[in-house]
Amino acid sequence: MINSYFLFLLLIPVATFSQRLVIQDLQTKSPLAGVNIYSAEHGTTTDTNGVCNLQGFPMKDEITLSHIGYVAIKITKKDLPDTLYLQAANVPIKGVSVISFKSKKERKRYNKLERDVIRVYPYAVLIGRLLQEYSAVMDSIAELSFFKRRKGEKEVFTTIEEQLIATYGKQVRRLTKNQGRILIRLVDRETDFTSHQIIKDFRGFFIAGFWQLTARLFGHNLKSNYNPEFGEDKLIEHILNTRIGK
Repeated sequence: MINSYFLFLLLIPVATFSQRLVIQDLQTKSPLAGVNIYSAEHGTTTDTNGVCNLQGFPMKDEITLSHIGYVAIKITKKDLPDTLYLQAANVPIKGVSVISFKSKKERKRYNKLERDVIRVYPYAVLIGRLLQEYSAVMDSIAELSFFKRRKGEKEVFTTIEEQLIATYGKQVRRLTKNQGRILIRLVDRETDFTSHQIIKDFRGFFIAGFWQLTARLFGHNLKSNYNPEFGEDKLIEHILNTRIGK
């Protein structure tokens, strides 16, 4: 009886699905930080060790795993191994660009910027495309009376956010202040809208979580256009060209 009991305890870990997933580069076996893991209702990202927790995902969920510069994977949660390897994609590089650093502090700051750009760039591309798709609608709304115009703007941006969440999960609402600031710079890059125009058009109508991405941008000139030749925008452009090929 006692032996059977201990045998049962030994079998429990085998029968239990691990909620911890490690994602690594297929060639180097190095951990991949900032991998987007999402389903229709849930989303998360890997930490600096390439680790994420899948506890919120139902076993039958089809999960997408995507990372800039890697081939995306779709797989059901129950079929996931404890460690998953992503294959690097062949990314075209636009010319040769070199960035030098005067100190370890500068290098560390750049590495953080790189991680943040890689995480939010897919969001910016989708937001930019949707803003362009709805530009004709927004032009027609601009001709309406004040209250009808505000109602129309709210409906458009609610639709945009819903499509963003449907594609990447609710993790888009959990960006840091700095990631939100970079997202706005990248939306500038992807569209003809400046941050100031976007906020002016939709102020007060963002769903709470999404509005927080822009509401705390103190000290940032929202009227400025994205400038790939100057300052932080130049570093962002370098990251996009060397890591993403965009």
